Amino acid sequence: MTMTTDITRVPSNWPNRQYSQSLRLSGFNWHFQLCKHPDPNAKSLLFIHGTGASTHSWANIFNHFRANYTVLAIDLPGHGFSRGAQKSQLHIDEIAKHLKLLLETLEIPTPNIIIGHSAGTNCALALSLLLTKPPEAVIGFNPSLVSPPSSLLFFLGPLINPLMTSGLTASFLAASIPKTNMINKLLDSTNSILSEEQREPYRYLFKEQSHIYGSMNFMAASDIPVLLTKSSLIQTQFIFVVGKQDLWVKQSALIPILDKYFPEATIYLEEGGHLLPEVSTHRCIEIIEKTIHQLPI
Repeated sequence: MTMTTDITRVPSNWPNRQYSQSLRLSGFNWHFQLCKHPDPNAKSLLFIHGTGASTHSWANIFNHFRANYTVLAIDLPGHGFSRGAQKSQLHIDEIAKHLKLLLETLEIPTPNIIIGHSAGTNCALALSLLLTKPPEAVIGFNPSLVSPPSSLLFFLGPLINPLMTSGLTASFLAASIPKTNMINKLLDSTNSILSEEQREPYRYLFKEQSHIYGSMNFMAASDIPVLLTKSSLIQTQFIFVVGKQDLWVKQSALIPILDKYFPEATIYLEEGGHLLPEVSTHRCIEIIEKTIHQLPI
C-alpha cells in the first residue's frame, strides 16, 4: 500500500481537488476525495458515481456534508483518475472486493450510509453484500437496476461487446470524441439540463483513453438479475430516488423492479432526468439528510 499526495494527473481546477488523494492498492492507483471529521463518532458517507462519471458528480453534495460527517467520494476503477485497473478488475463484483479493501485501508470499514448514482447504486449493493456489518442505509439515485437504455446503447452499445471493449477502441474514441458533439448529445440524452461548467468535466474525462476503456468495460460487465436477487437479502434501509423524466432508467421499468426486490424500500419520485445529484442538488441533500436523521443514534 502506498498513500501519496501526488495528484498531478488531477487538473488544478478539478472540483474539490483539495481533498484528492491517491493510493496504490491491488495493483492499480485509486483516486478519491476524503474529508475525515475530527469526531470519531461522526457518521461516514460513501459516494459512488455512475458509469462514465467521477468524483466531480458529487462535488456540491460532498461539500455540504463534510462539515458534520466523514465523507468519501471515489473514482471507480477505470474511471476518472483511478488508473491501471485490468479488464478483469472492472466487473462489479471485483470492484466491490477492491473497494472493501480500500475502505479497510482508510479505516472506514463500514460506512454508515452508502450513496450511489445510477450504476454506482449497483456497486453500493455489491459492496454491502461483502461488508461484515451492513451499512445503516443505502441510497440510490436513478438506480441502474434495469437494462441499459436505448439512448445509451445508441451511442456506446456497439462498443460494449467482447470484440470492441479494447484499448485500441478506447484510444480511437479518445482521439475522435473531442472532434464531435458526442458528449453533449450523450448528456442531453439523460434529459438533464447541465450548465457548460457542469459539462466540462465530462468533456475532459472522455478525452482520456483510460476513462473510456473503463466506462465501456464496466457497463459491459453488469449482471443485474443476480445482483438484485442477492441484494434483496441485505439487512439495511433502502432509499431509492427515481427521476420522473429519466430517459436512461425509466420510471415505468424501474418501479416494478424495486417493488419486487425491495418491497420495504422508501421510494421518492422526483422531477428531473438521470443526473439528479448534479441538477437537483438541494433536493438530493434534503433526502440524504432526512435519511440520516431517521437512523438510530
